[in-house]
Amino acid sequence: MAKKAVISLKGNDITINGTYKFIDEYNKWVKKCQSISSKRMLSEGRKIRRDREGKKKGQIDTKSGQAHPNNLYAQLEQHVTSSYRRDNSPNKGGKGTFTLLKDIQQFMKDFPDVGFLTEEHRGILETDNDSFKKKIDKYAEPNSTLNPKNITFKSPKKFDNKGNNLGSGEESKGVYYGHYANKWFKTKYPDAKQAPEGWYSTSKNTANPPLAQALFGRGDLVKVGLKDVIDIAIAELNKGIENIDVQVRRPSELSRFTAIRKHVFSLLNNKSLFSKGGRPNLNKMAASFQGMRFTISGRTKGRKYAGTEKESLSFVAGLEEVPAGNIKYFTLKPFQKQAMASLIVAVVGKGKSKKLRWGDYLNVRGLKVPKVVEDNVKKSWHEYLWG
Repeated sequence: MAKKAVISLKGNDITINGTYKFIDEYNKWVKKCQSISSKRMLSEGRKIRRDREGKKKGQIDTKSGQAHPNNLYAQLEQHVTSSYRRDNSPNKGGKGTFTLLKDIQQFMKDFPDVGFLTEEHRGILETDNDSFKKKIDKYAEPNSTLNPKNITFKSPKKFDNKGNNLGSGEESKGVYYGHYANKWFKTKYPDAKQAPEGWYSTSKNTANPPLAQALFGRGDLVKVGLKDVIDIAIAELNKGIENIDVQVRRPSELSRFTAIRKHVFSLLNNKSLFSKGGRPNLNKMAASFQGMRFTISGRTKGRKYAGTEKESLSFVAGLEEVPAGNIKYFTLKPFQKQAMASLIVAVVGKGKSKKLRWGDYLNVRGLKVPKVVEDNVKKSWHEYLWG
């Protein structure tokens, strides 16, 4: 049996079918990327840039020889920023993976405040124009300039044992994708290491360098990529909610639910719950809701522009967001007789009258109780016989 998680939020107890896997997967992904050093990636040569001084515009390199950023995750945070993009990069420094990472970091920071995936999260993760899924899918597009698989380098097609070009002109150079440390680079710089062959390629969309592995996985360094984590989160949008035990704040709004209305009408048909004159025992009626499970259906009742009962339940419970997954049922925390009276009035209709099956009229403040008109024929016989 799947483990259930109970979240307390604004007085409501929300029982979820299992825990969210994407949280652990994200944390493991970050830790994995942080454990892969720039040295292991063969990516230590980037110099730090700083703004020009005075009125001069642009940036210049400092003379720092330190590796920066110093691990795979840190390099993703600086991917195609204005400070760390390559000089010949077609990107202007505003749309690299750092923008996605920043949004995801904020998402993960805010998530504990809610504790469950919501319809707003569905937009952030999947459906909005700038959703996580659409952003990372954009990075994966074959012709995207942000795709790390297609970072472009040129090196001689033919070279001697010292790496000298045996040809001349641009035609003598071949295009490589992914990682710069190919066979020519190792020959040219004997003290440097050559990257694994899978990290670079002469064919577009086939190389799998460390940055691509971090995003899309399936590599020798990173097997589960950020895209996999996002896909897991999207799949968990449909994780069902077993129950919401609702703190009743707006009792009249409970009349929106078909199951609640049905129960109220069953109470109004129970003569044992009434005293003389159609006065209901509100305490007993309120207590009857305890232990009952109510299911939600489609659209809400009695409203011209009604939403779904799931949306209404979120409103009644005082939740700021609508759960993304289906809600199996809901229960109600104990409430007082005043709340019961408000619910009855809302179900019957404020200002209306309700004749009970045994002849009395329902007597609750907010409802109309018709005056009993004495029978004129009966009155005339009384006057004739007894004057």
